[in-house]
Amino acid sequence: MDHDTNEPTNRTPEEEAAALALAVVSQAAAITQGDPAAVEASDENLREVVAELTDQPLTPRQEDVVATLGVAGGSLAAGLTAALAHEKGVDPGVILGSTSQAIVAQTQSPFVGADDDGDDDPDLVAQAERDARAHAAERDGDHSVPWADHGHRDMADAGRERGDAGESRADRGEDDDADHAS
Repeated sequence: MDHDTNEPTNRTPEEEAAALALAVVSQAAAITQGDPAAVEASDENLREVVAELTDQPLTPRQEDVVATLGVAGGSLAAGLTAALAHEKGVDPGVILGSTSQAIVAQTQSPFVGADDDGDDDPDLVAQAERDARAHAAERDGDHSVPWADHGHRDMADAGRERGDAGESRADRGEDDDADHAS
């Protein structure tokens, strides 16, 4: 809903969900920075995003609930971000930037908003799995992938071939920042 005109927007449900998710990521970024002004601005942004998604203006109590949910979601995201950033040895902003990019990319998927069930097509699913494996191998610098196998490997095969036992890229001596620049 357009909060000013009370008319439906032309955004898809996925775009509306992305707007809400980005507002929570913004909340996490503000919490991570520790800047009270940024936290207040992200609170206001979250209220505006939620108000755009509702049919009627929010009551003061509903605004308080939204703010509480935003702080809870932002705190959770900030905590997970900080833990992952510590594990990977990167700045939390890199993680939050990658998260934002992934949210936006999800709204641009060819399956988002499609009226048909094409994403259930086994050939399309297999192609998507092959593409994901190819991207992961390329990202990890694995050029030994036999592409002639048409992707008939699973992720466990890829992990065994790389020889990792669940250790982080930093432990394997790999640079994790090159493919996640923000």
